[in-house]
Amino acid sequence: MEAVTAMWSMIEGALTIIPDGSPTNALDEPLASAKEFAEAMSQVKSVLVNAAGETFAKLEQTRAELQGTIQNLNDRHRSHSLILDQEIAAYVADPENDPTITGRNHPETDAYATAKVNLDLLDEEAARLALEVDLFHREMAQAEQDLADKIRNISGGDEVTRRDGSRVTTSQTAWGLYPPAAAPGPGEAPRVVSLDDYFGLAVARATAQRIEWFATATDQDLEDWLATHPDFFATVGFIPPAQAQALYDRLRSRSTQDASGIWVTGPLSALWNRAPATIGNLNGIPASVRAEFGARELERLLGESTLTEDQRARLNLIDKELGKGSNVLSLFLDGDGEVRGSLFVGDLDAAGQIITVTHGIGTDTSAMGEWGTILRDLQRESAQQLDQRGITSGTAAVLFMEWDSGEWNTVQGMREAVLGADREAALVSGMRRVNPTAWQEGWAHSLGTTMVATNQAHNRGIFDHLTLFGSAGVTDGAATKLATQIEDDTVSVSAASSWLDPIAWMGRTDLSTHPVDPKTIPGVEEIGAHGGVVENYLTADGHPVVGMSTQGHNAGASTEMLYRLHRAPYWTLGLIPEDSVGYLDPRSESFLQAVADYAERAEERQ
Repeated sequence: MEAVTAMWSMIEGALTIIPDGSPTNALDEPLASAKEFAEAMSQVKSVLVNAAGETFAKLEQTRAELQGTIQNLNDRHRSHSLILDQEIAAYVADPENDPTITGRNHPETDAYATAKVNLDLLDEEAARLALEVDLFHREMAQAEQDLADKIRNISGGDEVTRRDGSRVTTSQTAWGLYPPAAAPGPGEAPRVVSLDDYFGLAVARATAQRIEWFATATDQDLEDWLATHPDFFATVGFIPPAQAQALYDRLRSRSTQDASGIWVTGPLSALWNRAPATIGNLNGIPASVRAEFGARELERLLGESTLTEDQRARLNLIDKELGKGSNVLSLFLDGDGEVRGSLFVGDLDAAGQIITVTHGIGTDTSAMGEWGTILRDLQRESAQQLDQRGITSGTAAVLFMEWDSGEWNTVQGMREAVLGADREAALVSGMRRVNPTAWQEGWAHSLGTTMVATNQAHNRGIFDHLTLFGSAGVTDGAATKLATQIEDDTVSVSAASSWLDPIAWMGRTDLSTHPVDPKTIPGVEEIGAHGGVVENYLTADGHPVVGMSTQGHNAGASTEMLYRLHRAPYWTLGLIPEDSVGYLDPRSESFLQAVADYAERAEERQ
């Protein structure tokens, strides 16, 4: 106590404590505040108890009923599907039932016909159930909103103020206000965003600041930092296009080029020599700039002595594609050390039409040879069809290989598709920023169709048209949103699947999180994949073009035994051909028809 008395005597003359009111009522105000706060908490408790006992109790009962209905529907669907599969298996096992001769891959038995009818009825029942589930989700969301509104209107207790006396709102003391700075600067007013968006914007802001630091840091500091953040270059693409463009403009204004176009002074010169991926991976700047920095990053990576044999092999495959006319749009090693990136062919910054194509399950840059060929074939054939129609606006094609599509054991999940959709959305948004008038199409194969449909569902209008090959299915929610976007002309969708594809259906089973065949979505146009005359495919001599049947799940021409076996007459091993025609093989009906339809859409817009 003596120590306290001594300390008080030291500061007694330095400040004066003035109670609010007389000494007898100095505690009245805090007492009243505490009482108000207790009353407010009592009101909150009452609101929560009422919601739990009434509104949410009814919603819980509804959810339980829906779960029971879904389980029952799945059991019946599984039972009839088993009958259907057994009938088809027995039919296919008979060598006399060659689909190329009979024109069908299923029997005409009563059991097959009955199972097919029952499955169709169950599909209609599932569609009605999907509407009920969607209604339940809406009721749940509304109940949560009502609860939040009731709690938000409850007040009581002390009012927190800033140093200057102004009020502090909830949005300023919790996640939600972006940017986080108190004075964001001219033209950048704070806005309330979701926690997910806040995190993304904050990461983008930090990434942009780090890039500017790269230009001034010492070589050793840069090397040390990158050693502890190996996946940084994979993050660059998530800087919003407007911020990316502003960042590049700032760096360019402080840099100079020589006569050959090489950056020789300023921050871009430093980044060119030390970290070219920081510019090459920016979504929202010209593709011509990205291609230069991307090629430089490829050169830098190939000069690294720490690369694994697999990494070097994949980078060499990309280098070969550059020698065949492709350009780097993005290039990075992800957190697992996997080589990821995107290539493009054509004038991406000025083309009137852009097609972004992507792969499916179990595919990565080790398949760059096959997919690089698909990219060039797609750009060449689509450009030729525009030329045949006298359309001069041009076509550019992009190969999107920045995402991890997982392996066969993950085909029925959604993690890979959702992450891939986010990255593809960032890429396409950047292209729209640079070339806002271009018509954007998203083409995809296998699980890539799940990913691109998720992208379109999450980012309304990101693409103007989708073409889906050998789909592994889409979620119920994505199917509903696609149907809505088709109905209001936000997007159009085409889909192709082959009866000789033994793989795609595995992604659409009842146990899958994305069981919907996109061909069943209202408004989706089906593209033939079974071989035949290609409609509206124009040639110089005017002769009709006949496309071949897609003979497996493969995207391009495949030499894998699984797909070649389908082409052997009567499945005779000695008659197996050298390769199998894929969905995006320029010999296939599905590819040629998709290209012809693409050109028809362009002609309709003229």
